[in-house]
Amino acid sequence: MIKPPKLNKGDTIGIFSPSQSILVEPEHLKGFDNGIKRLHKLGFMTKISKHAKGKYFYSSGTPEERVSDLHELLADKEVKAILMTVGGDTANEILPLIDFDLVKQNPKIIMGMSDGTTLLAPITDKTGLITFYGPDLIYTFGLLQKDTEEFDKQILNCITGAKTEFLPLNNLADDNDNKIDLAWKTFRNGIAEGQLIGGYLEIMVELIGSGWLEDLDNKVLYLESMENAATNHLRFQYLKLMGVYDRINGLILGYFPDVKKGSPYYRAIGDIVLEMTRELDFPILQVNELGHMVKNYAWPNGTKVKLDASNKIITALESPVI
Repeated sequence: MIKPPKLNKGDTIGIFSPSQSILVEPEHLKGFDNGIKRLHKLGFMTKISKHAKGKYFYSSGTPEERVSDLHELLADKEVKAILMTVGGDTANEILPLIDFDLVKQNPKIIMGMSDGTTLLAPITDKTGLITFYGPDLIYTFGLLQKDTEEFDKQILNCITGAKTEFLPLNNLADDNDNKIDLAWKTFRNGIAEGQLIGGYLEIMVELIGSGWLEDLDNKVLYLESMENAATNHLRFQYLKLMGVYDRINGLILGYFPDVKKGSPYYRAIGDIVLEMTRELDFPILQVNELGHMVKNYAWPNGTKVKLDASNKIITALESPVI
């Protein structure tokens, strides 16, 4: 694996929109401005790429414009990390345009979530560079301003090389301030070690099916989604059809906001996977600090971890940065 250099206070973070235009949703522009201010308050400088605030229909630019932003930030010696603004639907357009040799020659911290899965998982897969799922500009640093201290601490410790921890937090609330009362939950006991890889469930299925994500052997897979249980069931079944469960060492499930009791589509996500994999024995643990509608930890793709589902503990066995 290639570990990117750690981030220091005063370093410059490049801002990049690989998918949706921030002008499509009115609140996103506010989140963009707030996010920049918060990064500055945390002690970092920022450099906004040319099309980060652009608009080409619902995307931030043409595929060529968006990938040129990424390449310029990678080649810019002043930029020490790259942070995606928000998710969307069209990041897959730039996948075949990425210069993966440029990524390897300029290893940097790259962070994002949601449609950011489309870039993060393949970059780790194709280059060996550790990437970070969870933090983005608009939601992590821009719109989610309440009770963020523990999340800021985990993210900053992770990318500055202080210490990478995954600890269950209490008194969590979703984006609408609805209390999350689910403790970390074990669906299958056991202990496993492996490199983290994962992201948004739908996109992970698409990446694996299209051949853009190939190395899943002995990995600890983490997944999250904001669809109902029946739709998630469909995608978890595709993972089974593709043989993914036979290859991984463990599974971490995030927060699934649209899987609610009382709905005709309700079913615990862990129960779905448990039934599908009843002939297997890898551990399964569900956590709350990963997903849509909630604040996210930084989950470093490619970093080796120990998953102890029996005791509800996730331990980083190495630093994701140097």
